[in-house]
Amino acid sequence: MEKKYSIGEFAKLTGITERTLRHYDQTGILKPAQYTEHGHRMYDNQSITLLQKILVLKFLDLSLGEISAYLKQPEQDLSQTLVDQTKMLVEKQKRIEVIIQTIARVQSTVSESDPVHPDSLLVLIHALKNDELRNLWINEHEFDSVYNRLHAQTAQIELDEEMTAWSSKMKRFIKEGKATNDPEVLAHTQTMVSFMKPVVEPILDELAMKQLEKNEGSFSDPDPYLFPNSFTKEEEEFVEKVIYELLHSKGIPHHKDTK
Repeated sequence: MEKKYSIGEFAKLTGITERTLRHYDQTGILKPAQYTEHGHRMYDNQSITLLQKILVLKFLDLSLGEISAYLKQPEQDLSQTLVDQTKMLVEKQKRIEVIIQTIARVQSTVSESDPVHPDSLLVLIHALKNDELRNLWINEHEFDSVYNRLHAQTAQIELDEEMTAWSSKMKRFIKEGKATNDPEVLAHTQTMVSFMKPVVEPILDELAMKQLEKNEGSFSDPDPYLFPNSFTKEEEEFVEKVIYELLHSKGIPHHKDTK
């Protein structure tokens, strides 16, 4: 008589967990050779052969659904399956390499900074993931107006360690309930202004300043998917008020004062 194996014996023989074998049974990919009168699963040598096929196909990174479909049509060309699978794995390898590179860039950006808020970190990862598409958008719209030139420059420095740390700390201030005129909040905002100043100032030549004063030129709203904001609407309003307080403390007119 052909030897029969209980699920425990079969699991030990093949190195597959009982839980996985039960799952294979439930999905129909590997049914036991029979069930005992008490409903216990029993396997045989043909079960071993079938499991070997499943494990080889799984090694090739086929999904359980793809494995199930293949086993139902064993006459299909395995060579073509290997060709198709190779193409898929090469593409998957490229995606994995991009993910690894992105994680490395993120780690190098935040490693020396204060603890980064999860929202700021996710926005940073999203921006790095879509870096190529962001650059395409910038190249297309950068010279539409002075507004877009400003956005093009600030969008790049938003990926720097300083800006990631700055937004995280500002979110912490908001969570702590600090006032918009709190000296620590104002000082923190001043660091952001000082950081951006050498990047923005070269753009603000005499012509650009006149365009800003006259509100000339159109502004193409940035793609919200490509240029996400780590601040909520309420947090944005808080930051705007802080900037107003900072300008007011320096005696610099703000558009609120000129209405």
